[in-house]
Amino acid sequence: MQIYYFTRTGRSKEIAEQLANRYDTTARVIEDHKNWEGKINYLKAGAMASSGRSIPADYISPDLQDDIVVVFPLWAGAMPPAVKTFVEAVGREHITAVVTSLGSVLRQREGFKKVIDLVGKEIAVPDDKLLH
Repeated sequence: MQIYYFTRTGRSKEIAEQLANRYDTTARVIEDHKNWEGKINYLKAGAMASSGRSIPADYISPDLQDDIVVVFPLWAGAMPPAVKTFVEAVGREHITAVVTSLGSVLRQREGFKKVIDLVGKEIAVPDDKLLH
């Protein structure tokens, strides 16, 4: 299994590293070499993502014969441009997307593998964690 991540705040990296540790692999970064910190850049990031643009991104090329997991936040309901670049190059059918945003829903999720394929058909949730 190959774990990739893109992050602005570090949260997706943390989750990717936890997954990588669980599956005895390394979390690999998708890097766009942009500074997205601060309010103005946050707004720019959302505008760029919602426009559907992709931008140059650096990453280690994945082995398409292996499972590929990509951990990323949502920006204005869309993939960050560097993630879009990665997905366009690799193909959605090879990717399990793990979206780390709390307040948004990925609008274009058709074609990705399902997270259930990663964790199994039955997910055990402790009783104290169930939502009522």
